[in-house]
Amino acid sequence: MSWEIGTPNTGTSLATQSPDSVRVLWQKAVDMFEQTEDFFMQFEGDSRESPIFVINDTSADKGLRFRVTSTAGFYGRGKSGDALFTDQDDFEKQVINSNEMQADYLRNATSYTRRADEFMGLAGELVRTIPQELGKWMGREKSARIGMMFVLQGGPENLLIGGGKTSEADLITADGVSYNDILFLGQALKPMGGKPAEIGTIRGQPVYKYIVAGTTPGLFSLKQDDDYKQILRDAAPREKMDENPLFTGGYVDLDGHRICEWNPIDPDGYAWSGSPFNAKAFLGEAIAAGTSTFAMKGGGSAAAAAVTNIDYFRFFPNYAFEFTPEDIYVPGSTVQYLLVVAPRGNATVSNPYPGRVAMYSYTVGNNGNQITIVNRLGPASAGAMVSTLGDVTWNTGVWVNHHTETVPIGSTVVLCNAKGVPLGDTVMMGAMVAMRGYGMYRNTRDEWKVDGNFETRLYITTVFGQKLRKNVNNKYPGYVRLRSAISYPELGLPTVTS
Repeated sequence: MSWEIGTPNTGTSLATQSPDSVRVLWQKAVDMFEQTEDFFMQFEGDSRESPIFVINDTSADKGLRFRVTSTAGFYGRGKSGDALFTDQDDFEKQVINSNEMQADYLRNATSYTRRADEFMGLAGELVRTIPQELGKWMGREKSARIGMMFVLQGGPENLLIGGGKTSEADLITADGVSYNDILFLGQALKPMGGKPAEIGTIRGQPVYKYIVAGTTPGLFSLKQDDDYKQILRDAAPREKMDENPLFTGGYVDLDGHRICEWNPIDPDGYAWSGSPFNAKAFLGEAIAAGTSTFAMKGGGSAAAAAVTNIDYFRFFPNYAFEFTPEDIYVPGSTVQYLLVVAPRGNATVSNPYPGRVAMYSYTVGNNGNQITIVNRLGPASAGAMVSTLGDVTWNTGVWVNHHTETVPIGSTVVLCNAKGVPLGDTVMMGAMVAMRGYGMYRNTRDEWKVDGNFETRLYITTVFGQKLRKNVNNKYPGYVRLRSAISYPELGLPTVTS
């Protein structure tokens, strides 16, 4: 019977004829999953009106620089009437500056053995997840690096403080992102030369808006802002419920500003948490009461805390963040404050004070994997323990019955100011705020079989560079950053009012 003959076009036979075809499918899978994790990929475009200007150069390998030249305008006196141009200084001088990106390798790898699938009974499931996880890693890493550029680079003119405050130390709980803050950001960005970015088209015509990029904790206060609620009630489209954020979720455009929410999901496994705009971690080793300095460990479990090559605190200040091997941030030594919040629920032996809060400070002791604590808030002053840390005094004011010296594994660690208010960032971007360059390798797969083909090692490689755009005065005209209070309602923190 004909059905017994079978087909010659099996996956194995096709792969034998064209092994490269298998690799192409693998790369497409990686590209897809990279997009699900790279928040900033949605802003890429090949136009200089795009928020992130992309340069593709298939010849780019390590050592090649992507370059875009900026030119300044003419602002001389000119001549009136019969006056002539008779001197060299009468002529306008052209002022230029080059924006360069260093293309370099961004790589990761994993491996498995033949016995792993057989012994664990996974029947190939382990292998099938590899493109997904490597692609997600690549996307996360690209977003992490450009996000930290917004935070760590730029000048004083790029940094604004929420709530009309002049310093992050003065922020209180109510100083979260508001409608007025968005107008404030736009007004600050316009005279710097930041132009609205092209975000799409309507009936073939480009649409230009400023882009507000913030995290879910950072934008939570906007949802509660009375002005924003009023806009939703009065200005959002009523005839189409599927376009009204009051029903669909998301955010409505505000006065020429497109709001884009970044939701950094708490990961599973051994991983860093949060984002460049909301430094967050989970405690990997319990902290007991004491008067000594100590090393705070992250990861959320004892097993994760023992892993020393994952930077659980990479988004916290005073860390030597690596953008490329040639561009590593030089960390500062300013005093930084941390809140550590015990998991809520019923009291247990390991978590005797659920929902309670411990507060600590550090200066230069952040190596990414752990933070050396120099002061800890407690009921008295002895050694590293102090009864007043920053502006917070042990168990007084709004902190009555909130403080603890003991926090268990899994407690949440967040960055805060001297008042104990969690801090984060929201960025407003204009056209060509940054550049991304892709070289000759983009999510390329390499495979190496070793030990008699018993072990397979899989690698992902991208030649890649990214950089914030500068003008001829070496300033960053494409963005402003708002440092403000952010909200973690799940932690049950008290409301700080002064």
